Amino acid sequence: MSWLAVLSLSLLAIAACSSTARPVPTTVETTTTSTQTTTTVGGSGSTVVTPMEDLVVWADEVHAGALETIVPAFEERTGVHVIIELVDFGSIREQIGAAGPSGEGPDIFIGASDWVGELGAKGILEPLQLGSVGEDFTVSSLGALTYDGILFGLPYAIEAIAMYYNTDLVPNPPTTMEDASALCSAMADITNCVGISGGGDSSDAYHLYPFVSAGGGYIFGSKDDIYDPTDIGLDSAGAIAGAQALEALVRTGTIAPTNYQGAKSQFLDGTEPFWITGPWELGSLVNQTAVNWSVAKLPKIAGGIPRPFVGVQAFFVSSFSENKASARTFLLDFVASETGMTALFAADGRPPTHKAVVAAVAGDPIIAAFGASAADGVPIPNISEMDSVWRTLGDNLQLVRNSQLDGRTAMLDTTATLRESIK
Repeated sequence: MSWLAVLSLSLLAIAACSSTARPVPTTVETTTTSTQTTTTVGGSGSTVVTPMEDLVVWADEVHAGALETIVPAFEERTGVHVIIELVDFGSIREQIGAAGPSGEGPDIFIGASDWVGELGAKGILEPLQLGSVGEDFTVSSLGALTYDGILFGLPYAIEAIAMYYNTDLVPNPPTTMEDASALCSAMADITNCVGISGGGDSSDAYHLYPFVSAGGGYIFGSKDDIYDPTDIGLDSAGAIAGAQALEALVRTGTIAPTNYQGAKSQFLDGTEPFWITGPWELGSLVNQTAVNWSVAKLPKIAGGIPRPFVGVQAFFVSSFSENKASARTFLLDFVASETGMTALFAADGRPPTHKAVVAAVAGDPIIAAFGASAADGVPIPNISEMDSVWRTLGDNLQLVRNSQLDGRTAMLDTTATLRESIK
């Protein structure tokens, strides 16, 4: 797991320079620090202090530290001061919608590919032309950030859920969900076989979507990468069969009605052989010693290949920024460099999108497992109609998980509600 070691990088201190006026008329001496320009005019000794532009970046705690290692070189070259403000990832989307138009938002912010449709349609995102820099990134990650043919973000990580497994209990991962269930039946003292969010008190369409997609179900149809929100595939035969497969696994006790934290806790205490979630949990697993573990791609469900949602995390430039040129320089010349992308990968652990970093970690089995799962997956639709999907689908599958609704009814009810909402 050496690839996950957090880089120990010290921040560079930038010393402010002082200027000394010389008794020579008509000369103008300018001294620039990272925060201001001090101008001394002629022999009078008078000075004018002009604050320079601040480049404000919104980032969560995980990525802020990596960005801090990139900032000094940018400030030294440009003289532009960077302010990194910590904002919880889950609240950035809502806050940017209010702060941007009011002029109080950031110049740059991190976000996810499925935000592009809504924020792009609202005029909050600035189109980002990567030029030759785009050749350094995977085609799929750039595609996920494209809306109506326009690229809006710089990708830094890709993610899809896979299956963690306890190697002390299961030396070799199962390739089908039926095999997983059989393995658990032969074990003693197993509280829950396959831990996954979306049951109990949690509504979670994201984690449960592979059950819908394994039989061929889909959210919205698409043609030439353009989604059609009137083509809803959640009442298709494949979607219903997938939901019924989930219902059967609940009925046999293979999947208990756990929420996210419950599934995580049971895996970490060694009473749950399998846990389905994403690479964002790698850090918490590396830092514990109670459970030996590894990662495999999702097992087949009722004979079908599950297709998890694939999301891309990225940097966006606010269309309301007054520092767009500096923002573009910061992203393309510094963040998009191999050094910058390596720092972000080391801090986070999600599979990278920068080709050089992808190549550097190609031999790592953990990253390979998540990559294999993502290769089977489908992009999260980046149109605004997805807002209606998360809660509606998640709530109905939650009822299936809690044995309160059958799979067929869950999918029919979901589709009827969505069609009405979208109409």
